[in-house]
Amino acid sequence: MAKYQLEVGARTVEDAMSAWRGGADRVELYVSPTEGALTPSAGLVYSAVAAKKAAGSNLGLYCMLRPRAGDFLYSDADFDTLLRDAEILYEAGADGYMAGVITADGQLDIKRMKEVLKRVPGKPFTLHRAFESTRDQFRTLEECVDLGIDYILTGGLIPGGGLDTARLAKLIEKADNRIKIVVALGSGFTVDLLEPIIKQSGATEYHIVNGYRQRLSNMKFVPGGEALDDDHLKKKLGKIDYLEESAVRELRDIFNKYE
Repeated sequence: MAKYQLEVGARTVEDAMSAWRGGADRVELYVSPTEGALTPSAGLVYSAVAAKKAAGSNLGLYCMLRPRAGDFLYSDADFDTLLRDAEILYEAGADGYMAGVITADGQLDIKRMKEVLKRVPGKPFTLHRAFESTRDQFRTLEECVDLGIDYILTGGLIPGGGLDTARLAKLIEKADNRIKIVVALGSGFTVDLLEPIIKQSGATEYHIVNGYRQRLSNMKFVPGGEALDDDHLKKKLGKIDYLEESAVRELRDIFNKYE
């Protein structure tokens, strides 16, 4: 296995296959990027698993488990939805899962996290960026180790944004190979920043979402009239978002320089 592991976001089966061809090790399957990523449909997961098998791919298909946008303090109904989704996507054949449940006072909800983990036995598990909503992230790291969680996904670590590579390095040191720290680099990331981050942080696991592009729809008939500001469906009819294989390959090539 390569030293540097690259995870990218995928919203369609085509995205997942582009990620694999571009050199990604795994994808996060999700929907609703403007809401911070929500649980993908069972149909998407079943189809992605089938496409992976047909292609002879070793791509890891990791599924987001997040029933709604907003915080990670879930009502009983929200949490029941999350558990049901976990069971369904486990049956669909997903390779791994990403979830996070937080208490009102900013602690990892240990009891509920145990319930989630019970639904996906034997599969890699990531505490997603709910990690950043906890009061003491170093304590949360230890709780994740005790729970048997495999990865912690984290972004900026600086209030208001920005990547604190020194603090990231401390988290990696604290993890001490007991759990993997995955660096999340989002829409503000540009490829020229990757090599300095690699050198300054010491991180070897990365989640990068910067390879999305837009293409025009192939529809020959387009409904007339201007879309109202809040008519998001109509405003998006003319363009399709997709993950560009070459953008993933560019990242993989940078990592390969450090292998």
